[in-house]
Parts: sequence; C-alpha cells; structure tokens
Amino acid sequence: MNSAEDSANKPSRRKRKVVLATGMAVVVAGLGTVAGVSFADADTATAAGFSDNFEDGDTAGWTKSGGDWSVVSDGSKVLKQGKSGATLARQFAGDTSWTDYTVQARVEPLAVATGGYAALVARSTSSTSFYRLALTGTNKVRLESVKSGSATVLGEAALTVKAGESYTLALKVSGSTLSGSVNGASILSATATAFGKGRVGVQTYDATAEFDDVLVSTGGAAATSAPTTAPTTTAPTASATATAAPTKTATTSPTATTSASASATSGGSGTSTTFETSPIGFGEGTTGGAGGATVKITSLSQLVTEAASDGAKILQLSSVLQGSGADEVVVSSNKTIVGVGANAGLTGAGFFIKKASNVIIRNLKISFAQAPTDLIAAQKSDHIWIDHNELFNDTSHDKDFYDGMVDLTHATDFVTVSWNYLHDHFKGSLVGHSDSNAAEDTGHLRITYSHNWFDNVASRLPRLRFGTVHLYNNLFTNAKTSGIHCLMDAQCLVQNNVFVDVKLPVWTTEDSDKDGFAVISGNDFGGEAPVITQTGTFTKAPYSVTLDQTSAVSALVKAGIGTGKI
Repeated sequence: MNSAEDSANKPSRRKRKVVLATGMAVVVAGLGTVAGVSFADADTATAAGFSDNFEDGDTAGWTKSGGDWSVVSDGSKVLKQGKSGATLARQFAGDTSWTDYTVQARVEPLAVATGGYAALVARSTSSTSFYRLALTGTNKVRLESVKSGSATVLGEAALTVKAGESYTLALKVSGSTLSGSVNGASILSATATAFGKGRVGVQTYDATAEFDDVLVSTGGAAATSAPTTAPTTTAPTASATATAAPTKTATTSPTATTSASASATSGGSGTSTTFETSPIGFGEGTTGGAGGATVKITSLSQLVTEAASDGAKILQLSSVLQGSGADEVVVSSNKTIVGVGANAGLTGAGFFIKKASNVIIRNLKISFAQAPTDLIAAQKSDHIWIDHNELFNDTSHDKDFYDGMVDLTHATDFVTVSWNYLHDHFKGSLVGHSDSNAAEDTGHLRITYSHNWFDNVASRLPRLRFGTVHLYNNLFTNAKTSGIHCLMDAQCLVQNNVFVDVKLPVWTTEDSDKDGFAVISGNDFGGEAPVITQTGTFTKAPYSVTLDQTSAVSALVKAGIGTGKI
C-alpha cells in the first residue's frame, strides 16, 4: 500500500567494476558458496572454473558464433554484442567436461526487441544445445532447455527488463536440477536431463547487450539460503484437532508479564534446530486449514479458486506459480497455504487476505508482484500467521513500481510474522494505511514480528499507525532510509533486535500528524541512535515468550529464516 512518505533515493546505475576476489564472491553466495574458484581469464580456465572481467581487453578463451562482439570501455571493460536485428549471437568458454557448477555474469541489455533476449548459458554441448537463463523483451526471465536450436521453456517469471540496467544472472546446474537467480535472488528452478555436462556461454537474439564479470565455480557449490531441493522434513500442517476459528482475547493495552515458554530457539545459544508448529505472539490460536481437506495445487488458476473457497483447507504448493505481474490471490477464512520443499510459491502475484479469519501462509517464495498488488496484504482480517517465507522484489526500479511486502491494514488484528526473509525492496511492511483511519484501526492492529531478517529494504520495518506491535529478535540490515517507525499513537515494544547500517533504527516522529510511542530494551543499534519522542505504556507482552540473547540473534536468524527449514 502506498503512503505519503519514504522518499528514498532512486538507485543509480552501477558502472563500478566489482573486485572479483571479494565483491563477486559475495554475489555468488546468493546461489551457492564459491568452492575452489580459479580467478583467471577464460583462456586459462581450470577444472575449478574461471572468472573473466575483460580488463585485459581481449576475448582469449572464448569461441564466437555469430554477432558483432568486441571488448569496449563502459566505465570498465565489458564484452559487447553490438549487432542489432534478428541475429543469434553467442560466445562460449570453459571445459566441455564440466558437470555441476554455477555460472554467473553481469548482463546489461542495451536494446531488446519483443522477441529478443540477452542470456546466460550452461552445459553447452554445441552452439545450438544448452540450458539458458534469459532476460526477454517481453519483461520476463526465462529458464529454457535448447536442443538443436529448439527451445523448451522450463519456467519463467515476470521481471521488468529495462535497457541500460545491469542484472546479475546466475545459473546453477547440479545433477538434473537447474536453478536461476536474478540479482542474488533465486527465482526459477526446474528438473531436466537433456545435458549432463558442457561449457558456459553468453548469448543474444534480436538484442544488443553488454556482459561483464563472468564467474564459473565448480566443486559442489552449496545450496542457497532457500535451497531448491526438498529437506528431509515434511511440510507442516496445523494440529488436526483444532478446527474452530480462534476467538479474540488480547486487550488493547496489554500489561501481562512476559514468562518463559517452549520456544523454537535454543534460548539464546545461537543455534536452532526446531521451530514452533503454531504461532507465538499476537497470532496465537491461529490454526489455518487444520481439520480440512489437503489439496495439492498445480496451477495459479487452481490456487485462486481454492484459496477463495469456503471451508477449512490445507493448500500445498510444490512449485513456483507464475503470475502476470499484478495477479492477486484472495484468501478466505480457515486456510493454510504452505510450500512443500524449499522452492514453492508465487512470482508476479501476491496474496490478499480479505475479510477473513484464521489464515496461515508458510514456507513460500513470493516475488515480483507489481503495484498496486502487495506480496502479502490483509484487510479487515484476524488471526494470521505469516511464517518462514522469502519475500523479495528488486531495487532497480522506482520505489513505487512495487508496493508492500507485508501490509496489514483496515483493523486487521492478531497477527504473527515470524522467521521470514524479506529483502531487496523499498517499502517493507505497513501497519495501518492512513492517519485518518483512527475510527477503524484504534484497538486493533495487534502484531508480533519475531526472528525476521529485513535486508536491503529501505524503510517501513515496519511503519505503523494506531496499532500495538511487539518486535523481538529480528535482524535489520542495510536500510537506507529508516527502520521501525511508530506513529499516530501506536505502541511499539522493541526488544533484543539487531540493526546493522540502519538509519533511524527506531523513531516515533515525522511524516504523520501525531507521534507514536516506543519502549526499547536490549537492542543493538549498530552505532546509530533511536529517536524516541514518547515513551510508551506497552512494556510487557501479554503472551508467553522467551527472548534470545541479542548477541545470538544475527546467526540464529540467518540460519533459520526462509523456506526449506520447517
């Protein structure tokens, strides 16, 4: 949901050369750790891989097939394909015996026709047979298997492809599993057996583009923080004995004391191997679709139908379903929507919990829903658990191109948001949409945020009005504008959180007609100072909770957030 604030600076076009030994390795970590990388040009590629930033001014080790290729200076040396029109242009490098590896490159489309693309290639056995991850002229990223020039689409996701923008593409091939990422975020995965080994390449069709910082790492790169293979544990379901919708019990101004209870964490030891099977916090009592039928979801249209249907249901997704960019899945009462394994969810679409009660959204990847669609939104709803999801877009567009990640408005109540990985976005989470909505929101918007990681999210971590919000044991990193923003008489209890490079980590003033209230304790603000204009009366949570030690939060959260962990 848009709000009249967060005037974050638009991202500038990056033309600075990445230092391979440090910066590039960090980017690759989004798809897997670098194992045994040889930082040498393509002409000296080894069994461990290679890297080529074209600073030597040549293409030694690369084999050309079509197009007009040259190394040019564009702030740094890059490999450019400059021939326009319906031309298939390819460059290949590496060892034909390579089997399991990750290839990554910085790809900058200069001009792409509607039927064109700029792409990264893996396991090439010839100039016409390989796996391909492509940025297309139809604003999609596409994973394909190409055999003798005939392409089969294995998966695609909505992504605005802008001329002059630089995108970091990575394509991982491991056995029969393929996975593709854009700007460090894993988006597509598929299973294919057409090619077991082969070289890497870059490619265009009906497009001009520049390529840089090519990096190949072999030797069994580790899976991402949200791996594409299923863990040994099974997808969770709520207790089969709980079928009735929960009732509201918390008060508007809670004063009950905090007490120790069983926790998903290890009580501050810095490690965690088990997670809660029901929500802790204001969302307590939420059971979702427990007691109802389990439905395996295989298409977006089926999900839309089942999510809006009457009655308790557990909807299981086992793949990432593709939306058009702004599709919205409306969720009715008594539903659990859960991913099976580590790579299920939505891209180009979001969930809208509307006038519903008792909803769980868990273990899903949700991405690239364009405004006005939020990744997850709730209005006039209660008893919601949002847990172990990965939510992301990108920051290469204007701040209003996408909307919110988790927006809870119009008197939504009794919500727990836990163990989620939210990254690469401008506007994180909005609680209460307008200064003028006091009549509806006052006495509602009771939300718990625990063990979430907000990374490279510019603001709204969250921004809240009127509500009563408990934030504990969260990790916030790289927030360019601000952190937790409490306004319009909202009561915020902020405990044992960690902030790294976050401006205004907690503040209670500006951008609204009235200030909010905050109580803070045990936080690590990373050298920044909170701005608290009013101390609140919300000093103790009205539910049982065990706070992890602040010193353990960063490692604990990073190890536990996102999909594939429950």
